[in-house]
Amino acid sequence: MPDKKPNILLIMTDQLHADCLGYTGRRGIKTPNIDKLASEGVNFRQAYTAHGTCIPSRVSYMTGMYPHLHGVYGNDKGPISDGLLSLGVFLQRYGYKTAIIGKKHLPKWNKHGFQYERLCYHADAPLRQLDYYNYLKKHNLHQWYDYLGDVKKFCMGTEEVPVEHCLENWTADESIKYLNEAGGEPFFLFTSFERPHDPLSIPKNWNHVYNPDEIILPENLEYTESSFYFDRNVELLWNIKTYGEKTLREALAKYYTIITLIDHNIGRILDSLEKRNLKDNTIVIFCSDHGDFAGEYGRMAKGYPYDALHHIPFVWNWPGVFKKGKMENGFAQNTDFFPTICDLLNLPAPVTLQGRSLVPYLKTDKGCDRDAVFYESVCVKTVRTKTHKLNYSFTSEGEKGELFDLSKDPHEYKNVFAEDSYRDVRENLIRRLMDWWIETQQPVNFLPKDEKFPPARWFRGYR
Repeated sequence: MPDKKPNILLIMTDQLHADCLGYTGRRGIKTPNIDKLASEGVNFRQAYTAHGTCIPSRVSYMTGMYPHLHGVYGNDKGPISDGLLSLGVFLQRYGYKTAIIGKKHLPKWNKHGFQYERLCYHADAPLRQLDYYNYLKKHNLHQWYDYLGDVKKFCMGTEEVPVEHCLENWTADESIKYLNEAGGEPFFLFTSFERPHDPLSIPKNWNHVYNPDEIILPENLEYTESSFYFDRNVELLWNIKTYGEKTLREALAKYYTIITLIDHNIGRILDSLEKRNLKDNTIVIFCSDHGDFAGEYGRMAKGYPYDALHHIPFVWNWPGVFKKGKMENGFAQNTDFFPTICDLLNLPAPVTLQGRSLVPYLKTDKGCDRDAVFYESVCVKTVRTKTHKLNYSFTSEGEKGELFDLSKDPHEYKNVFAEDSYRDVRENLIRRLMDWWIETQQPVNFLPKDEKFPPARWFRGYR
């Protein structure tokens, strides 16, 4: 391991289906740069986010907490509690410079810990006076920024912005600029690509556009709805049940095209790391905040609690330190990000963290022994094992549940919750949810108004 503190580069996409990458071989999508990152590092093939929407998932990454503890359950406008300890604040304490470039989506969180910001909110317009909007305005392209008032444009977008000015290029340009100006202090750079989240607009002159008639569709196109599923108006324009396969193919072709565009720009950032002689001392993590239906069940976008929305890519790369080309099939969660960074840097893990360090699986051939993952949304908690998945809720209306036998029904079509033959499995998983809930619902003493930030007691405990 290098003597100098390593840099940290977190590359996050928004709403990327875990199978929509070249290295899976399932969709025929070209992502050579991400594939290389995975082939030279450790690829967690069974990683899951603690929540299937943007803000709750991002807060879980930055705090190492499940939503029921950090308190963020949806994409509302906050505020996020300043009493939460973020990774950015934590790393500053140990001499790191911190920066976020691209989509932030941490509303009204004053203590998020990023000292340098260059921001965009193309997919969550109308938000003005942010860096990418002003950049487009400078080039007289800002009229293509805000699609939220027009659902059709928001879904499918238009092709009016030249590729050299598109959102993905801008995010990479700003990240490269930051790397070029990095001094001797170690940095934590969070490069946050805002797509392939809609709008699905392809820039002009981009030369790798997928043909709707030739794309590979997911095998589970048959439409179904979980009893916990929700629709948003922007998803309805892609629904195969209403608009047919042709429209879904058109949407997927755009979705796949944007993924390849993102990959191209990730390659530019990684090339910059190498040119600056930073590659060997930089921990690179590639991930997504959550997934996308990406055609599963004949739909696009999101709507919990399906695996498609919670299963995420999670690739870790550090040349000469991590195992090269390891495909890890044990479970991981995005709450593991913060504690893993602590372990890699030999720093005390704050007592608030609920994830676990993945370092043993990054540096050795040892397989991850976690036998279940947990995630949640409003009034719904999920436990997923290798063979079964339980979505469970109990409200004033009583008990409500979904149980899927994944060994027989991997796409979650048949709910066997009420079947007598699954009674033992059902009761065991409900108990597992209860145990997890009790273990992780311990009170956290958030920051009193008169206490210095961050409080020293956060750094006393080791996990």
